[in-house]
Amino acid sequence: MALGLTKRSRRTATPHSRYGVFIAMALATFAPSASAQTWQESIDYIKLKSRLGSSLPIGSGGIISLVEGSTSGSNASYPNVTGGEFKAKFDPTLPVGVAVSLTDSSGVAGNGISNHATGVATQFFGNTGSTAPGANVVVHYEAGNWLQNVLRYATTTFAPPVPQSFRVQNHSWIVPELDTLAQDLSALRRFDYLIETGEMTAVVGVNNANDLAHATHPHLLVHSYNGISVGRSDGYHSRGATAIYGSGRLKPDIVAPREALVSTSRATATVSSAAAMLHQVVAGTDAAKSETMKALLLAGATKQEFAGFIDTMPLTNGGPLRNVLNPWDRTPTRPLDDLFGAGELNVYNSYLIQLGGQHAGSQAPPTTTAGSYGWDYQDHKGDTAVGDVSYNFAIPSGSTAQELSIILAWNVKIDDLLPAAGQFDPVESLQNLDLRLYDSNDNLVDESISTVDNVEHIYQTNLGPGTYTLKVSGAADWDFGLAWRTTTAFDQISADFNEDGVVDGSDYLTWQRNFGTLLGATHAQGDSDGDGDVDDIDLQNVNNHVLPPVAPLLAAGSALAIPEPTTLALATGSLLMAAHLAWRRRRRG
Repeated sequence: MALGLTKRSRRTATPHSRYGVFIAMALATFAPSASAQTWQESIDYIKLKSRLGSSLPIGSGGIISLVEGSTSGSNASYPNVTGGEFKAKFDPTLPVGVAVSLTDSSGVAGNGISNHATGVATQFFGNTGSTAPGANVVVHYEAGNWLQNVLRYATTTFAPPVPQSFRVQNHSWIVPELDTLAQDLSALRRFDYLIETGEMTAVVGVNNANDLAHATHPHLLVHSYNGISVGRSDGYHSRGATAIYGSGRLKPDIVAPREALVSTSRATATVSSAAAMLHQVVAGTDAAKSETMKALLLAGATKQEFAGFIDTMPLTNGGPLRNVLNPWDRTPTRPLDDLFGAGELNVYNSYLIQLGGQHAGSQAPPTTTAGSYGWDYQDHKGDTAVGDVSYNFAIPSGSTAQELSIILAWNVKIDDLLPAAGQFDPVESLQNLDLRLYDSNDNLVDESISTVDNVEHIYQTNLGPGTYTLKVSGAADWDFGLAWRTTTAFDQISADFNEDGVVDGSDYLTWQRNFGTLLGATHAQGDSDGDGDVDDIDLQNVNNHVLPPVAPLLAAGSALAIPEPTTLALATGSLLMAAHLAWRRRRRG
């Protein structure tokens, strides 16, 4: 479909003169996090770390990139990587960081150290400040140099952009519109082209905002299709629809938690860091495609924290707070929330989605069901006869799907109008893909059918048991990434894993043998609550239902270490003795 363009008045200042102004604005609201532990808990990084132990991915392998704007009145845009956050450090069991190798590809004379860049780098690939302490090969660009010499948006010879072969590129800087609408469009098309052709995850911060009068999107790159735009979980960021390049899409795409992040700069780096961590475990698969990685991150996002959200953004700076109820929501024609996008970043959910593996959709009625967590990438470029691509999801009898979150993502395509001349004159085109979910009687349950977005999102709660069919339509001559997660629960908790009518030592042994299973666990394997894993909560349910009660076998939260043989024998003996006494009482009765 054709993309609409909105014309507006142009500013006359040169691009370079504006970078400093907007970096200074971002710097004024930047501050270190008060409690790194808090934000790590909010995105379930602590939970992931405790579940995976020494298998925790640290973002190693590949190259990442940091693009930073110069602070006002200087060329300073370089992070200081001489501190402890960027040196090799190890704890007794886990590698928590490796020495950073930083290359400056800008060649800007006198490029100095920027506190803003250092803070962003800490959140992106620092030892304790990030989720990717092993992402240690970093290429840095000064933003003005990147715009002019990488994107090459303003060249009179239509020079092609410089390829960007990075896993993740972070943009925690602000630049408003350029000198002309043609330059704006050139920059955005070239940015989207680099993302698509390099399969790069590009993460862009929306602007901080202190009032609704300044809550539109001044940052040019926020208007891209193929990037991921990031806001703050407290809602104090720019919001609303794109206008420069494909109007009507709501941004941001995702937010990061407010507890530790007082600027979109760090929120953006947190999402970049999560992407770097995930890239380590999906390397070499189609989950590393830019479309699929975007779907993984957005499908993992949570919404519950916004159920009763009060939007306090004032109308004007210094004015009274609005105090308007603004919970997360979506509609069939608006896939993302107008303030929080897909919701708050959750690295545990996104990790489980990639762990669930690829489940290929079918153009015929599916004969198998996809896992509760999973993803797919389909490439139908060159195939103009593609019908619906379908997937079956099963919610077992006696269970309820507390959440079903599905994201479909695809890129805008950028074609070069001057390929024969060795130049680059980009033009964009966008396919219109849709998502529809049906129950076993072919009744429509939900749909996401936006005509302007390049994401679709279905989100359902409290789905009953049965088989559901998801259909992706409109994929002819295009490619897409799809990701989903299904959070299930048994209608009744049961720790009687062998179903012999009593919770005893044999049930504990079942739990112990399967402890640490993250996905696909059955009740017979020690899943007492129906969420598909075997964890410390299942152990608590064993302890709570043993007759007669005995001392807890393991303290909640410490169930990550499998008991040593002596401890296990003592714990099992207690359960077996309890079971024996219960059996004797039944015999006497």
